[in-house]
Amino acid sequence: MNTWTGRGLRCHALLGSSLVLALCGSPHAARAAAAADIPTECGSLSAFEAELRARLGPNAPLDATRVLLTPDVSGFRLVVEVGSERRELYDPNCRELMRAAVVIALALLEPQSTEGQAPREAPVVLSTPPRAAEAGPRVLHFALAGGAGVHFGTVPNPTLLLDLDAQLVWTSWGVAAGFRYLLPSSDQDATNHGARVSGIGAYLAGTFEPLPRVQARLGVVGYRLSGTGLGSVERSTDSAWELGPTVGASFTPFRRGSFWTNVAAEGQLNLVRARFQIRDYGTDGTVFRLPWLSGSLFLRGGVVF
Repeated sequence: MNTWTGRGLRCHALLGSSLVLALCGSPHAARAAAAADIPTECGSLSAFEAELRARLGPNAPLDATRVLLTPDVSGFRLVVEVGSERRELYDPNCRELMRAAVVIALALLEPQSTEGQAPREAPVVLSTPPRAAEAGPRVLHFALAGGAGVHFGTVPNPTLLLDLDAQLVWTSWGVAAGFRYLLPSSDQDATNHGARVSGIGAYLAGTFEPLPRVQARLGVVGYRLSGTGLGSVERSTDSAWELGPTVGASFTPFRRGSFWTNVAAEGQLNLVRARFQIRDYGTDGTVFRLPWLSGSLFLRGGVVF
């Protein structure tokens, strides 16, 4: 006569739970989850696996293969994992990356699929590109963009800002440089004395992309300001310099192929502060003094090469 004890029931319950977990963690469930790692416009996991089976046969060890394709600020990022091996590539064209993923997976799976098999009489000729294509996707990217926005602080009142920006990006790091123009802005006091100021500037910054579509910048900017005195008989003109560090961030809401747009914000600390004066006016003749802080909000559109 068999006797069921409380300990025996717990052991059988644990065994049943282990069987359920084993079924849930099957290779079919893992591959179904991995299919979500490939954007639909770039390809599919089923097409990727079909290519591998066509080259390696129906017994290709696909359970150890994982493909991850995610958007990146300068294109797309591909990760191919086969067992403990990992390869990572970048390129603006996601379909080219999916073709490269087949080549990479074949290179890593071929030794496993042919292990223990007798040599064939005739060699198999692959229709895919040679393995040298694995180095095809570029890691270094150049981007050129133009933008416009509003700037406040450097001139008397908020004004239109025109921006030309160039970037050289390597994976998540890069460098940016560009030119800016501030349209003239004026301000006058109660006696109609003031200044009309415009500016042309240049900047240099380091960039970092902590997340896809997000970029942070840290750099320096300088402006040559041109001012005209208002309310004075002479109506004289003069120029002055502004210089200081900047910090900024941008987000890329739209990207299609090589074209992209982003919205950006930037702040600057004015260590070199320009001053415009009118002679024989007031205590020291100052009609405009640059504040300690300035900032910009703007929209850019550009192309990745």
